[in-house]
Amino acid sequence: MKRLYLLTLLLLYSGFTSAESLYNDHGFYLGGKLGATLIDIENKASDDNNQPDKDPSTASMGVLLGYNINHFFAVESDVNYLGKLQRGPDSGNLMVFSTYLVGRYYLSDRAAVYAKIGNSFMDNDLNLSGGIGLKYQISSKWELDTGYRLIGDVPNVEDDLYEFSVGLNYKFGVTQKSDKVVAPPASVIVPITINSSTLFKFDSAEIRDPSALAKLAKKMRMSQEAISVDIVAYTDNSGPAAYNLKLSKKRALAVRDYFISQGVHEEAINTGWKGEDNPIASNKSRAGRIKNRRVEVIYINNDVVYQ
Repeated sequence: MKRLYLLTLLLLYSGFTSAESLYNDHGFYLGGKLGATLIDIENKASDDNNQPDKDPSTASMGVLLGYNINHFFAVESDVNYLGKLQRGPDSGNLMVFSTYLVGRYYLSDRAAVYAKIGNSFMDNDLNLSGGIGLKYQISSKWELDTGYRLIGDVPNVEDDLYEFSVGLNYKFGVTQKSDKVVAPPASVIVPITINSSTLFKFDSAEIRDPSALAKLAKKMRMSQEAISVDIVAYTDNSGPAAYNLKLSKKRALAVRDYFISQGVHEEAINTGWKGEDNPIASNKSRAGRIKNRRVEVIYINNDVVYQ
């Protein structure tokens, strides 16, 4: 059980380096789950016939209510029926009420591993409890939740209970980020700020969708009056500032290299990187952090600046 708590604390800490997600999931969520429980009976001998007794296992079900505090943490409470303990005079239904602190680490735009630690109240006893699991965003509102948890020292038998479950969570007030890049009119150069989540692969400087850059590079080649092009890359404040600055530099240079590969003169391009500086939205919300992860391209033509 100590190993589970150490793993839980490690994942809670690693939530501070959590990366990008496709959805702004700040707010409440409500869920239901089905699963199975297993009680690890240390004393295998039956009181009646001294025959080995199997660890009791039954189906389980429950409902939960949670609140996402920010990008990294949530609080959660659940009520569960953990099955019927069938062992001599201690037979009876197991009901438990639990509260947890939950930490997330995003593996991709949709998937995140989580760890939780807290307490479970059962038969007038308060027991330590913890768990780990995986959440996957099915749609903007619905989330698949698979997990494992351990409740220590179940009353009457004083042994640990394990639960494996699968459930669905409904998230209130969720919005999905927009990946659309507004194409400039054919005969006019317009301001352009490109969303890094659209342009680059997850947590990387590798370009995955160069369509917005291709349109701009075409205009640069066609215009003979261009003086220079400035490229500046930014990140949000997730993770260490030094890492964010390094990532923004890599992304700015990747955009520069793409323009050069498309025939834009290298001498006309200036690059800059600001990391998490100069945010254009609040970093306290997921939607704000998505806006702050961006690349700005400033095209200078005869003393007229288009940004």
